[in-house]
Amino acid sequence: MGTYDHQRVLTDWSNGTLTADMAIGHSLQHIAQLYELLAQQRKSANDKVNHLENKVNALQIQLDRLTKRVSMELEKQKSPTPNANLPEMNTLEK
Repeated sequence: MGTYDHQRVLTDWSNGTLTADMAIGHSLQHIAQLYELLAQQRKSANDKVNHLENKVNALQIQLDRLTKRVSMELEKQKSPTPNANLPEMNTLEK
């Protein structure tokens, strides 16, 4: 879509070298370009948000696994083993 830049359109309009129909046509083209840019920016922003959400979800899974392991280790340390007070048994050598 080719159109003059907005400053030229405004200057030509001020000088009277642009008809109302031409000004409307250029304005519509500029509006279309703005909507295109807006759509591109929204897509880019959505892609970034999706990427960050995926990253956060992956980190949350890792954190949950780590928390579970630490909790299990702490539980192991709290509960005494059933044979903790018994002397060690030596194995017979052949």
